Amino acid sequence: MSKYSRSGGKYTGNHTTLIPAAQVACDIAYALAEVVKISPGFIKAGLKPVNGRRRVKFTDEGGNCIMLSVRDNASHQEVRVYVTDVQIARTAIARGARNAGIAVCFRKEI
Repeated sequence: MSKYSRSGGKYTGNHTTLIPAAQVACDIAYALAEVVKISPGFIKAGLKPVNGRRRVKFTDEGGNCIMLSVRDNASHQEVRVYVTDVQIARTAIARGARNAGIAVCFRKEI
């Protein structure tokens, strides 16, 4: 398994490769007791560079799902995190991402 891949435990789905910024957020989420499942999405690579500015955008998808829209320098990935308590999980992941130097923003339901 490569350093950019995660599988087993709380990780589900066929896409287990994560971009570096998504790794940080997913590793924080994995350690939380409130997180039930983490489902990484497709990676969009080759985007216009943003000069190293990484960002995680949190969107509540209703119910017990938080979508993390993660932007790294030249790539983007969406990760869905299924939780038992949305508020606790969202706050913990956001704090961890900010401490790791990743910008955080929030969006209302889709």
